Amino acid sequence: MTGSTGALPRPGLSEPAADAAALVVVGGLPGSGKTTLLRRVLARDVPGVVGVDSEQVAERLRAAAALLPYRLLRPLVHAVHRVRVLRVLAGPVPVVVLTDPWTSPWWRWVVLRAARRAGRAVRLVLLDTSPEDAADGQRVRGRAIPAGRMRRHAARWERLQQALAEATGPGGADDVVVVGRERAAGIPLGEVLGRIDG
Repeated sequence: MTGSTGALPRPGLSEPAADAAALVVVGGLPGSGKTTLLRRVLARDVPGVVGVDSEQVAERLRAAAALLPYRLLRPLVHAVHRVRVLRVLAGPVPVVVLTDPWTSPWWRWVVLRAARRAGRAVRLVLLDTSPEDAADGQRVRGRAIPAGRMRRHAARWERLQQALAEATGPGGADDVVVVGRERAAGIPLGEVLGRIDG
């Protein structure tokens, strides 16, 4: 589905109302452009929209522990980020935009369950980027993940894409949009947020 754009129907699930509480997941391989897309969304300063990204936690922890290499901080970054995600989902913020690789089945289940318990509609915006392009994105940002971890992400991402192609999906999403890297660079805000923004 590389380079494709379009929504995949989810039979039996209703379209979220424009004023409903929502979770928008921007998913993709590490280096695919998730954080860049989130920054574009947040730059528009849409009322009621909050972004949650592990980079926000990483920046704070790197500032507090500047002498430690990131590989030592990574487990703490992930733990703090995940707690923060669950707190924000349970809170009063109308629209949560979460960036996540979306390649971990257990974490997808936790996030989707938390969103449903909070009464949130779920929209997935998946950035379909090749592992090679994602690796280039990691180099641009100045921090690459280990090759073995990237291979695991890529394998799980491929399985997720196959499930979407077969219309079985990752489960629990009301709306799924898949965009290629080029399209993601200029995707309109309304296409990221769907009916939530409009």
